[in-house]
Amino acid sequence: MKFLRFFSPYEWFLLTTIVALNFLVFIVTGEWEVLSTVATISGVLCVVLVAKGHLSNYVFGLIQVSLYTYLSWGVGYWGEVALNGLYYVPMQFVGFFMWKNRTREGSKTTVQSKMLTRSQRLWLFISCAILILAGGLVLDYFDDPAPYLDSTTTILSIIAMFLMVKTYAEQWYLWITVNVATIIMWSMAYFREHQAGHLIIASMWCVYLLNSVHGLYVWKKAAKEATLTN
Repeated sequence: MKFLRFFSPYEWFLLTTIVALNFLVFIVTGEWEVLSTVATISGVLCVVLVAKGHLSNYVFGLIQVSLYTYLSWGVGYWGEVALNGLYYVPMQFVGFFMWKNRTREGSKTTVQSKMLTRSQRLWLFISCAILILAGGLVLDYFDDPAPYLDSTTTILSIIAMFLMVKTYAEQWYLWITVNVATIIMWSMAYFREHQAGHLIIASMWCVYLLNSVHGLYVWKKAAKEATLTN
C-alpha cells in the first residue's frame, strides 16, 4: 500500500497509459518488442520521478537512454544515437551525484527546486533561438526532412538536461517545447510513410508532454515555497 501511495493518481495515469500503449502495439502488430517496452516504461518512470524531484529517476533514466541508443543504432538514427549515447548516458551519472549532494535537509532522495532570474531567462531564450537557427541551417544542408524541428528537439534537450541537473524549474518549459516538436515530427513522419508505429511513438511523447506540464507546476510551486522560507 505504501508503494501505491508513492505515486499520485495522475502519475499512475501516466504509467498505466504507457503500458496500455505497449499492449495496443502488441494487439495491432502481433509482435512484442521487449526492449522497446522496457525503454518506454523506464522513460515514463524517469520523467515522473524527475517531476517528483526523486533521485532514483537517474536509475530508470540510464536504462531508458541506454536502450534507446541501442534501438536508434539499429535503425540508423545517428542524431538520436549521438544525443542519447554521448550526452544523456554520461549525464545520468553526473546528474545523480549532483542531485545526491543537493538533497534537502532531512531527505536523502528529494532535491530543492530553484528558478532562474529574469535576466537569466532572457539570455536562455536568446541562446536557444540562436542555437536552434544554426542547428536548423546545418540539418537543412544535410536534407533533414524537418531541420528546424529536429534542431529544436536536439538543442533544447541538451540545455534542458543541464537545467535539470542544476535543479532549475525552467527546464520544464524546454521539455514542453521538445515534446510538442517531437509529436509534430513523428506525426509528419506518419503522413509521409503511413506507418502506425510512428503514431505510437507520437502518443508516447504525448505522455511525456502531460508529465512536463505537471512537472512545471510542481517545480515552480516548490521553488516559490523555498524562496519564501529562505
